[in-house]
Amino acid sequence: MGLVVCDGQYNILETFYRTVKPNIHSKLTKQCRKLTKLTQEEIDFSPDADAVMGEVMGLLGEYGINQVGVWGNFDRPGLLSEIRQHGRARRSYNNISRVLTLVRDIQNETIKKMQLPQAINIKDLASAFDYVPATGAFHNALTDALALYTVHKAVWTTDIYSCEKFIALKKARLDKIEADKRAAEERRRELTMMIPFTEREEQFFARLENEPDKNDYLRLRFRIMNIFQRMPGEDRFCFVVLHAPRRIKLSPAARYSPEKYPGGDMKEFTRDDFDGILISEIGRRLPVRN
Repeated sequence: MGLVVCDGQYNILETFYRTVKPNIHSKLTKQCRKLTKLTQEEIDFSPDADAVMGEVMGLLGEYGINQVGVWGNFDRPGLLSEIRQHGRARRSYNNISRVLTLVRDIQNETIKKMQLPQAINIKDLASAFDYVPATGAFHNALTDALALYTVHKAVWTTDIYSCEKFIALKKARLDKIEADKRAAEERRRELTMMIPFTEREEQFFARLENEPDKNDYLRLRFRIMNIFQRMPGEDRFCFVVLHAPRRIKLSPAARYSPEKYPGGDMKEFTRDDFDGILISEIGRRLPVRN
């Protein structure tokens, strides 16, 4: 557990660090030791989580703090898991529950303030604002808390767009998102045309007059090709139309049951005659003119 206590001007008033001994699985894995730099001896001689959270509540009470900022949706599930484990072991978890009520994920609002399209890990962000851990490594509770403090302070008290490292990080992330998007679109196109157009498809597709109609056809074709690829051992499939609202479900025939899709209209098709299903469905809802 790592905390950085600061005032409204980001002056650090106190820091807090404790290790905790788990109720179960208290032996550290090799990967955990490598990642956190913790030793088994530290964990073996650490107090229980509820005792540590009792110290935390005392510290928060001393400074009149009613919010603990965290980065992402990891800490709340972790605390909830501790509560369940303590409950099964019939051990007190009152302090863990009290800390849980104060935890607030500040990741989304910070990302929005930085005008980023998605989250970036706190290590990369803090490094962009010149934070270097005293221990030389992240994945330590206090180190990560100090990293979060650094990021939050930079975002809310400085002009982050005058920070060249942040600008470079943001550009690299945007470029990666765009590259990933293009790669995903290319994979989607390849899968959509995994089986070349049949003659009937070519004739039907040529009669579609605008791009939205063609895109609807290709989207449905992608779904059919996708289930073909995911279910290589299956040959017969079900095309199920559900109503109110109208939507389509695909299923291997061997796994289909009317109870799973109540009120749905079902037609079977195979890898050899899927084009009939496609043309029938798209032709039904699109104004195709001769």
